[in-house]
Parts: sequence; C-alpha cells; structure tokens
Amino acid sequence: MIIEVKDLTKKYGEVTAVDGVSMSVERGELVGIIGPDGAGKTTFLRMLSGALHPTSGTITVNGKTFSENRQELKEDIGYLSQVSQAYGDLTVWENIEFFGKIRKVRDWKERGERLLAFAHLGQFKDRLADQLSGGMRQKLGICCAVIHQPKVLILDEPTTGVDPVSRRELWLILASFLRNEMTILVATPYLAEAERCNKVALFNQGRLLRYNSVPALTSEMALHVFEIHSRNLKDAFKTISGFDFAHDPVVLGDRISFVTADSDLGKVATVLEAVKNRIDKDAELKEIGASLDNIFTSLIKS
Repeated sequence: MIIEVKDLTKKYGEVTAVDGVSMSVERGELVGIIGPDGAGKTTFLRMLSGALHPTSGTITVNGKTFSENRQELKEDIGYLSQVSQAYGDLTVWENIEFFGKIRKVRDWKERGERLLAFAHLGQFKDRLADQLSGGMRQKLGICCAVIHQPKVLILDEPTTGVDPVSRRELWLILASFLRNEMTILVATPYLAEAERCNKVALFNQGRLLRYNSVPALTSEMALHVFEIHSRNLKDAFKTISGFDFAHDPVVLGDRISFVTADSDLGKVATVLEAVKNRIDKDAELKEIGASLDNIFTSLIKS
C-alpha cells in the first residue's frame, strides 16, 4: 500500500469541499478521479500532493505523513495542477533546468534529455513554453513533474482541452511510467479515459461515492443497458421514455440506449413490443455492457 487516506476532510468556512474520504492505493496502480464540477476532485488531489492542508483526517504516502515528513514526501510526489507549472516566459529546456535544479536533481540534464525525447519535445527545446500547443505544454508539465523520479504522480485533468493526438501521447507517457511501477492518480473529465484505470474513484458533493475497478463497479451496481435499433428514432424515443423503468434513454446514432435495474429485467421485452406495435415492426433489441457513464449517471441521480 503506497497511499492510505482516512476520513480526509477539507472545509472552507461552512462549505465542506471534501467530506470524510477514505481510500487506499496499491503501488503501481493507475487511479482515475472523476466527478462533476465542484465535486471536490481538485481539493482532494491538492491535499494528497501536500499543497493544501486538510481540516481533519490523515494522509500516508509511502509510509510517511505530511505532518512528520513533509520534505521527504516532496521527493516522493510529482504534481501537475490544472494549470501547467511550466513557465511561459522560459523555453522548454529552461523549464527542465529550473525544475531539475529546484528539485536538486544532480543528473537533471540526462533525465531532461530522455524525458523530452520520449515526449517528442526534443526539437522544441529552444521554444518558449507560451508558444507551445496545449498538448505540448501539458507534456512539458509532466516532464517537469517527474524530473526527480517521484514514486507517486498526481495529475489534475491533464488532457482537458487537448487535441485527440496529444491526449493519446499523454496516455502513452503515463503507461511508460506505470511500467516502472510509478503510482498515478489522474482526474479526468473523460469517462472513456477513466475506464483505462485500474480503479476509479467517483466523487460528488465532496463525498466518495464508489471506489473500485470498472468491472467491479458494474457488478456492484447491477445495471443492465439495452439498445433498440429503429428507423424512427424520434417516436421510438418518446415511447421508450414512457416506461418508468427504462432509465436515461439516449439517442446514439441509429439506436436508443436505456438502463434498467435487476428487478426490472422481466419488463424489458414490453419496451420492444411497444416500439414494434406502434412505430417500427422491424425494431431490434439487444443488451450491451454497462459503461462507466451509465454507472456514474445512476449514482449521481440516486
């Protein structure tokens, strides 16, 4: 166990940003932190990084607590906030030099060269960080965050506003860190990205709603997702929406998906029957696997 959080709470006056969160992370795991805006994700990650003091509760990282080992933990943790730490008025290489020296990394030049080469930033060493694209600047920020080879890397929405190609490259960089047994916690607004993680922590209103692997969450929630294919999606959607057990109907291309609970499985056939009788006799129904989106939507509404 590399991270242990117990009853972590952060209050700002009467507002509770993080409310009694407890969770643990194994060494080498990739943990996704998801939730709507204002759920407490950033506050939680800032406390884990040591940038913010909790109101109450404890954080243990690699067997150490911030109250007793703050300086040592700074060496164990790398942190990239929502706003990249890279300084815009410094070049790419000057940023590497700054963070390498401030972290007292003796071989920062060698490490910096390797990191920039891997991130495909080597040819941009003399370019100002302000002149980089969003994705390139985030990659530079990650290089700066890991120049001291931390055991834990904490990233707060590193792919927000980044183009698809750069997002893919960012995840490839994270995958390489995982192969070296780095532990990574990453907040992301993209649920498809969170599904890549070993575990997912779902936050809402400062509380941790669920924390587990996606397959375990799917089994735990006992949700069933169905799709109906029809040539008349507009009327089919209205019909499906009329069944109170067919939750969260959504039009996706040439089909409509909806969610049901275990207790309502026996009623699903009546949805298809209604669509066939009223709208499209050739309509088809099939069950598909529940996604993290289905799980999260169900939790938020419950």
